[in-house]
Amino acid sequence: MIKWVLLGFIIYLLYKSSGPIFSIFKVSQNIKEKNRKTDIHSKILKMDIQDAEFDEENNE
Repeated sequence: MIKWVLLGFIIYLLYKSSGPIFSIFKVSQNIKEKNRKTDIHSKILKMDIQDAEFDEENNE
C-alpha cells in the first residue's frame, strides 16, 4: 500500500514540475523565433530592391 502512495506522490510531483519546465522551453523557442525574424528583417533591409518592370505580351 505504501508503494502505491509513494508512486502516486512521485507521479504528482512530476506532473506539477512539468509545467515550469515546458514554459521555459516555450520561452526559449519564442526567443529563437524572434531572433530569426529579426535576422531576416535585417537582411531584407540591407538588400537593394528595385521595382522590376515586366513587358506584357498579348497572346491574342
